[in-house]
Amino acid sequence: MLDKMRENANSWIIKALFAIIIIVFVFAFGMGQFDGKTDPAVAYVDDTPITTQEFMRIYRQTADYLRNQNPNLDSEYFQSPEFKKMILGQLVNSYLLRNEAEKLGISFSNSELYYSISNIPVFQNEEGKFDKNIYQSYLRSNQMSPATFEHEQKVSNLVQKLQSYVSLPARPTEAEAREIFNWAAEKVQIDYIEFPASDYDKGIKISDKQIKEFYDKNQERFRIPETATISYLAFTPEEMAKYEKVTSKEIEQYYKAYKDSFQQDEQVKARHILISVDENAPESEVKKAKAAIDRIYAKAKITKDFGKLAEKYSEGPSSANGGELGWFSRESMVKPFADKAFNMDKGEISEPVRTRFGFHIIKVDDKRDAGTQSLDQVKSKIESTIAEDKAAGTIHEKLDNAIDMAASGMKLEKIANDIGVVVKKAEQVTVDKLKQAFGMKQEAATKVFNLAQGSISEIPIAIDNGYIIVEKTEDIPSSIQPLEEVKESISSFLENEQAKKLAKAKAALTLGKLTKEETAKAEMKKVKKNLKTSEPFGRDGFIPGVGMNQRLAGDAFNAQDTGWINQLYELPDGFIIARLDDRIPPKEEMWEQQKQAILGTMQREHANRILSSFVAELREKAEVKVAQPELLK
Repeated sequence: MLDKMRENANSWIIKALFAIIIIVFVFAFGMGQFDGKTDPAVAYVDDTPITTQEFMRIYRQTADYLRNQNPNLDSEYFQSPEFKKMILGQLVNSYLLRNEAEKLGISFSNSELYYSISNIPVFQNEEGKFDKNIYQSYLRSNQMSPATFEHEQKVSNLVQKLQSYVSLPARPTEAEAREIFNWAAEKVQIDYIEFPASDYDKGIKISDKQIKEFYDKNQERFRIPETATISYLAFTPEEMAKYEKVTSKEIEQYYKAYKDSFQQDEQVKARHILISVDENAPESEVKKAKAAIDRIYAKAKITKDFGKLAEKYSEGPSSANGGELGWFSRESMVKPFADKAFNMDKGEISEPVRTRFGFHIIKVDDKRDAGTQSLDQVKSKIESTIAEDKAAGTIHEKLDNAIDMAASGMKLEKIANDIGVVVKKAEQVTVDKLKQAFGMKQEAATKVFNLAQGSISEIPIAIDNGYIIVEKTEDIPSSIQPLEEVKESISSFLENEQAKKLAKAKAALTLGKLTKEETAKAEMKKVKKNLKTSEPFGRDGFIPGVGMNQRLAGDAFNAQDTGWINQLYELPDGFIIARLDDRIPPKEEMWEQQKQAILGTMQREHANRILSSFVAELREKAEVKVAQPELLK
C-alpha cells in the first residue's frame, strides 16, 4: 500500500508547490552536503527565511516524483548550479505569493483544509473515503509530522487561492477561440507535378576518374569510427538462468500453483503476404497495389507452398520467414486483419484484405480456443521463470566472487571457469552501441570504451536488469574505407546527383512556362497527364503522396490564389512543383466537439501569462537574499 502511495503522492505535493510553472526535470545526487549546520536559512524573502531543512526536503520530494516519472533520465544536469537555483527560485516564488496573500487578507479555513486533505486520493480507502490510519502511515513513511504537512497544505492552498484571483481576467472569448481553431484545423490540398531523378538517369556514365576525385575530396564520409572488442561476464537473471537446473517436478508444481495465470484468449497462427500502400496514398498507387495483390492471390489459390509465395512477393518484415506471424490474439492485430483471420478456418486462404499497411493475403495455419493453456504450451516459459528465480538468489554471491578475483589480477576466462559461467564477446562496439546493446548510461559506456587494452573494469558496470564485468580485448583504430569497397556506392551517388540536376532543370523549365501567361496554356496541355492532386493535409508538414515537406506545406497555406507557386521543392528522389488546389475549412461539428477544450487551454495559457507577470512584479519589489550561496554550486 505504501509503495503505491509513494508512487503517486509526490505528484500533488510538487504540483501544489510549483503551481506557477510546471518544470519536468530529474536529478539523482545525494543531499549529504546540505547539513544545515551553518545558517538555518538558505535564503530570505524580505524578512521571511527559507530554511535549509525545507530546501533539502523539497529536493528529496522533487527527486522522488521525477524519478517515478522517468527512471532512465540522465542525472548529470541535475547536479549543476542551474538546477539547484531553479529549485530555490520556485521556493522564492512560493514565499512571495504566500506573503502577498496574507497582506491581501486571503485566508484558508480549517474546514477548507480538512476538505482538501480528505479529497487527496492516496489518503482514501478502497471505498473512496478518507482514512486517518492511511493518512498517518503515509506521513510517517515520508518522515513528516501531521502539523508540518497540514501547514504546508494550508499554505499551498492559500497560494492557489491568490493565483485564481490574479488570473480572473484570463477569460478568452469564443470568437478568439474560434479564430485559433479555424487556423489550426484548416486543411488544403495541392496539385503537383513530380520530376523524379530516375526519369533522367538514362545514359549517365560515371568514370573512374570522377569516382576517384570524389573519394579523395570526401574522405571523411568514408571514415570508419574507432571501435573495440570486449569480453564480458553478464550477471543478470536471464543470463545466470542458463546455468540453473529445473526439474519436471518443479515445473508441474509451478503450473498447478499458478494455473489461473495461464488463461489465454482465442488465438490464431497465420502467415500473410503484404503489398504495402499507405492509407493516404493517391488512388493511382492504391490501384497499382490492388492489381499486384490480385495477381498474387490467383497464384495463392493454387499453390501448395504459401510460404514460398510470401518469400518471393511479400513486402512485410516476415517475408524472410515465409510470412510467418506466429500465434497472435485478436487485439494484437489491426481490426480488419483480425476480423478476417479469426473468422477463417484452419488451412483457409483469404481474399485480399485492406489495412492501413496495405493489402494482405492471409493463410490460417492453426487455431486455439480461449481457455487455460496446457502444460506443454507453457512448459518452456515456466522453466525460464523458475530458473531466473533461482539465478536471482545467486547473482550477488557470484558477482562478489568475480569482483574479488578481478581485483587480484585474474583474467576473465579464469574467473568464468571458477564461477561456472561462460565469457561472452561483443565486437566493433562504440559508446553508442554499448548504450543501446546493454542499456548503459553515457558515463559507464564511455568508461568501458576507454579501458586500456587487456584491462578489466575495476567495478561492475550497471546494465539493464543486472551488471557486467568487462575486459577490453582489442582497440580498433579509426580508418578510411578503401576505394574499392565504396566505389559502387560512390558511382550510384554521383549518378543520382547528376540525374537530380537534370530533374531540377526540367522542373524549373516547366515551372517557368506555367507561370508565364503566354506559355501557360500550352504547357498545361503537355503536363496534364502527369498532374496529381493530394489528399487534404494540415499544417504539420506531412503531405499525402509527397511525404514530409514543411516548406511546401507552409507555402500552400500562405498561397493567395491557385496559381503555381514560384518555387522548386526538393524530395529525396527528385523535385516537384505545386499550386494550391483548394482550402477546406473545419466542419462545424468538429468545432462544437473541441470548443470547450480549446477555451480551457487558452484560459490556462492566459492565466499563466498573467500570473508570471504578477510574480515578476512581486520579485521586483521584494528583497531576496541568498544566505548560503555555496549550497547552489
